[in-house]
Amino acid sequence: MKLSSRRLLFFGLSIVGVSLLVLGAGYSYLYASSPENIRQPAFEHYHIRTQIVVDGQAVDFTKSEFQENYNADSCSVELPEEPVDFHDGVDQMTHVHWKGLTGGEFLKYYGWNFIGGQDNILGRRFDHGMMRMGTVKTHGQLLPEVSEDTNYYVYIGDADSYEQKDWNDFLNQNMEEFFGKKSNLSTNDETGSTISDLFFKKAYAHGGGSTVKEETAESDLDENELTRINNLIGNIVIFAQKDQPSDEQIKDRLNNLVPLQKSTCGG
Repeated sequence: MKLSSRRLLFFGLSIVGVSLLVLGAGYSYLYASSPENIRQPAFEHYHIRTQIVVDGQAVDFTKSEFQENYNADSCSVELPEEPVDFHDGVDQMTHVHWKGLTGGEFLKYYGWNFIGGQDNILGRRFDHGMMRMGTVKTHGQLLPEVSEDTNYYVYIGDADSYEQKDWNDFLNQNMEEFFGKKSNLSTNDETGSTISDLFFKKAYAHGGGSTVKEETAESDLDENELTRINNLIGNIVIFAQKDQPSDEQIKDRLNNLVPLQKSTCGG
């Protein structure tokens, strides 16, 4: 029995309507399932000295698979494609480029997924408009495999003063909240300074020509000044092992921090 043209039209429109509803639901799910700091990324640039120690062996962030290329003479405030990176062949020095990054997102970016979702995707970004969705991929499965009975112990501070932190807090809190210290960019933004001021009038990042007087030796700058120059919000050691590390193990790692440089700009 043949369908009338009116029924065919109604049938066709119904299929289109259902398809649009399915697409809309899928799009809405991708939007809602992406953390706000991923779907609407905002510029940031602070540093953390990070050590990850798996059964006594520290991850070597100087390896090429962790390192990114960048223009060391650039003072750009444009939002990078990657939320976090390592560069300049320096171990430990973690560059955070997007506001609101959590410890769980940092670990997932390099291969340890404790926060769910697809292993190779942090989420989708919608900062170029709702209809121009982009995928924020992870950097790769680079962190070592661990056994099922592995526990995770997190410490922040330095060899003279450190404290153990909650693992779940590290996974779920943004870094500034976790360390209890704001980025200089966040602090100055609240007081009315522009991001350009931070890069061209003061030294807060690193990797190029410094606004600190060139004749000033790094040895003449105290740790507080170097921390400000590098916009360092903290040091962290993550032990992935069965048993809790000893006080000696913790201090040994916190005595092994890479030195801070007298410099500014960079990636």
